[in-house]
Amino acid sequence: MSLKLNLHKTTAMSILFLALPTAGLNAVAQDNTAPMTIDEVVVTGSYIKRSGYDGKSPIQVFDKEKLSAMGAQNMIDVANNLTINSGSRFTNETGSLTGTSQFNIRGLGTGSTLTLINGRRGGIATVADAFGNQFFDVNQLPLAMIERIDFQTDGASATYGSQAVAGVANIITRKGFEGLELSGRYQDASNSSFEINLASGLKTDRASLNLYATVYNQTQNFRTDFDWLVERIHGNGDLTQSKLISSTGSPGTYKRAITDINGVINASGTALTDPDCEAAGGILKGSTCRHSFADQVSIIPDETRYQAFSEFEYDITEDVTFFSEVSFSHNEVARVSSSPLFRNGLVSNLNIYIPADHPFNFFKANDAGTGLIYVDPANWDPDTDVAVDLACQCRPFGDDTNGDSPSGLPNQNHYTLDYYRGALGVDWDINDDWNLSTSYVYALSTRNFLSDIGSNALALNTAILEGRFNPFGTSKANPTLISPKDGVSVAGNTIEDYEDFTHKSRSFTRTEQQVAEAVISGTIAEMEAGPVGVALGGQYRHEEYKYEPDSLVAKGLANSRDGDSAQAGTTNVYAAFAETIVPVTDTLEIQAAVRHESYGGTVGATTDPKIAARWQATDAIAFRASFGTAFQAPSTLQTGEANGVAFLDDPVSLIGGSLVCTDTGVTNNVAIRTSGSDSLKPTSANSVNVGVVVEPLDGMSISVDVWNFNYSDLIAQDANAQTLVSDECAGVSDGGTPNFDSRVTRTAEGNVRQVQLSFINTGSVKTNGLDFNLNYGIDTGNTGHLTFGVATSYVNKFDVETVDGAEIIRGAGNFNNRNAFKAMPKWRSNFRLGWVLDNHSANVSVRHISSYNNDQTSGDLEDRVGSYTAVDLRYSFLYEYENGSATELSIGANNVFDLDPPTLGEGNRPGYDSTTHDVRGRVLYVSAKQVF
Repeated sequence: MSLKLNLHKTTAMSILFLALPTAGLNAVAQDNTAPMTIDEVVVTGSYIKRSGYDGKSPIQVFDKEKLSAMGAQNMIDVANNLTINSGSRFTNETGSLTGTSQFNIRGLGTGSTLTLINGRRGGIATVADAFGNQFFDVNQLPLAMIERIDFQTDGASATYGSQAVAGVANIITRKGFEGLELSGRYQDASNSSFEINLASGLKTDRASLNLYATVYNQTQNFRTDFDWLVERIHGNGDLTQSKLISSTGSPGTYKRAITDINGVINASGTALTDPDCEAAGGILKGSTCRHSFADQVSIIPDETRYQAFSEFEYDITEDVTFFSEVSFSHNEVARVSSSPLFRNGLVSNLNIYIPADHPFNFFKANDAGTGLIYVDPANWDPDTDVAVDLACQCRPFGDDTNGDSPSGLPNQNHYTLDYYRGALGVDWDINDDWNLSTSYVYALSTRNFLSDIGSNALALNTAILEGRFNPFGTSKANPTLISPKDGVSVAGNTIEDYEDFTHKSRSFTRTEQQVAEAVISGTIAEMEAGPVGVALGGQYRHEEYKYEPDSLVAKGLANSRDGDSAQAGTTNVYAAFAETIVPVTDTLEIQAAVRHESYGGTVGATTDPKIAARWQATDAIAFRASFGTAFQAPSTLQTGEANGVAFLDDPVSLIGGSLVCTDTGVTNNVAIRTSGSDSLKPTSANSVNVGVVVEPLDGMSISVDVWNFNYSDLIAQDANAQTLVSDECAGVSDGGTPNFDSRVTRTAEGNVRQVQLSFINTGSVKTNGLDFNLNYGIDTGNTGHLTFGVATSYVNKFDVETVDGAEIIRGAGNFNNRNAFKAMPKWRSNFRLGWVLDNHSANVSVRHISSYNNDQTSGDLEDRVGSYTAVDLRYSFLYEYENGSATELSIGANNVFDLDPPTLGEGNRPGYDSTTHDVRGRVLYVSAKQVF
């Protein structure tokens, strides 16, 4: 199939989408005599519209009643209650994923779960997961719009194409809702949050219009807000034992700076710590003045979201329906990320150069000329004392920029995430048997990043050379000191002094997705058991990615000499697909689908089939099975370069002028660069699912599914950055020489500056397990209606072969710190009990996550990440008025017993598993809903 589109990429498209509902309602006002019928059955996993469809693929459904019962406030809460989900981040301390979230079915990567809105693609975010895969950011959707979410868990590439390798999350909206609904919620946990929601709907004989909107706000949390985190990794009162201190402090540690005959400045001799280290807010440990970054980042950032989603339908004729969707989300995220390292000094090893004539340089050469001595300013004699040039291992900002410091220094990183999406199409019932559905989706995502405290390297170095900025501890320990060297300069730095060299660092990322699709479906034959359904379709996808770094950063004139580069890429995909459902007998039905996608270039094309069957063995027992293949092409980032940062613990220390394997608690904020290649091959996979559905009693349903995924040529990072650094001392005795890895770049002082990783085809991943679901509802007469539910997922195997022939990594039941995947507990279970009596309802849920091996440590039994069992409670009262309106009040608590997330072991950062456990502790909430 070949589609040629000439599309204007301007805001005119958004204006068109916004105008369509109004135009439709005007038409209705002129002619509302034609009858309107909405008879569309949205079926996840099939393009064939049918009534009474029994799925042959396993689908877990979360409707709005279940979402309310679990106390979900946003999509992160939904993921928290999804047993098939593993590896979605609940918090992002560092990196570019701040403010975003996505489902991660089977833990195979967020880019392997495709998110749909009413069966159509939702767009792509501007950031990527650890594998370099881009995904749909579910944080952009107002929860008030959701009727239900269908999770198909056996892979769906044959139906929906790339990114549906592990499965599909299909978000179904409340289309057809009439009336006005206002709701609000306030929530108190380690942080606080509130939301206000609107759901509204109008219907006439020929048209329907719905609008949903949400305003959401949450406050931030710092690491020191959590006592358990302070105990585990922040020294529990002894900052010298903290794992949250850096070897580069403010003030810092100094060596002599010697200029060679070529004019190159080098650090030389033994180091001397600033004598005002502690008085100026530093941490003195050994011979180094260190910096605490415990509150340098917000575990949970400040966040505000403004979101709206509208949908419109209009019956042009009795058989032709026009539909459209328009959505917008503006997410503002602010997080502390202060006191950056400065690796753009004039010394060859990137340290800051301080000339001898600086007004607050009171360091002299020792008698041997190999080190330094410090002269107290009160004893400095300008006639006899001669300072020397210095190389400073230090940062220009200190603890006055951490957390919510009242210093007045800027200390925030700002992320503005904007999402625009429009969809329109026509649904035509050609006759009683055939339907043609066409649609076009345009989705635009932008990310504006602003850092308040980037440095202009030229301005900073000049300010120090000219003595206008004081990097020494006297600036804070003795700010009113007048320099005895010139009798004029004042030690304290003003806000204006900082503003002289600070640079507001900006970057911009933009992604665009366009999808045009046409599907014709109907009946091609009548068999004794029923009609044979068929669907034929074609799809064109166009995706663009563009990244523009800050101009100074790109030129290497900011905090680091390592520049950044602009990135851009375009992908065009042509697809054709077919599907049929054949009723072989009254009890046996087979579904077959095939999809061909062509990417062009080195990626090429793929054809992926899937076959599924359901056999209704008895009235109470049905068996189902499916087999399919899948394909996922490399993303633009995987063939380009992805940049990030991470705090890494370093077992290597500089002692006596030599780098040795002695752990002195060194931790550094390190640049992580991951590069790809055009030679990357696509990921391919096959999946098998075999299950049984049993309905032994009225109101009871039990399903058991055994699943298996076999991935090959999976694209991921070739290593874990922390593991590379740690392995330099693996097997080396204390004080021994490290086994330096060429992928780890260090400064002359031995500090890790950068880790270079690569995107590779990692061999294979084989995973299998079992899903068990039970739902039972029973009326108990005067005592009300009871519902009971159990959802359990068991991961039996998650074997990773990084390259062909390599040792198999047993990822099931493992933290997976030493490979590119996330934690994979073997057991996840949710138990739910609900009760309704008249206007009262209550729910209790128990969420259990089993313990798993901690490969960040020795992996011994006592070092396992502990199991976690949380209890959630909710009570609601509904009051219905005679005019049909209603008021609902709810109170609830998630994690009633305020359990802390399990530890990763004493001193092991970050102190908890952010992809498995929620840090917020007990979550108390109250909500109100008014239906008019």
